[in-house]
Amino acid sequence: MSVRVKITKPGIFGAKGEVEVGTELTLKEEPKAWAGRYEVISSAGKDKEAVTGDAGDSKSAADVLAMANDTSVPFMTFKSAATKLLGDKTPASKAEIVAALEDLATQP
Repeated sequence: MSVRVKITKPGIFGAKGEVEVGTELTLKEEPKAWAGRYEVISSAGKDKEAVTGDAGDSKSAADVLAMANDTSVPFMTFKSAATKLLGDKTPASKAEIVAALEDLATQP
């Protein structure tokens, strides 16, 4: 039996580090330990309807800046969202990321 899954939330790590949200993987069995952080696309040759929603939508710089001030948002979730906007040049510290996002938000 094989199952195809799509990563929907950060926090899944492989041999080379964190697996990026949106990555699709084919596995021997459903990864129950990853519950809530993936969706099953197909299982044992039977396709399932893809789940759609706001989880995959890109955020604006203002949206990500709001995450920086929300104490319920973990730093790595904030950093992951910032990296989608800033790319490889994403700074390491929260203060530097906020400054870079503020610059991005003010660009025309």
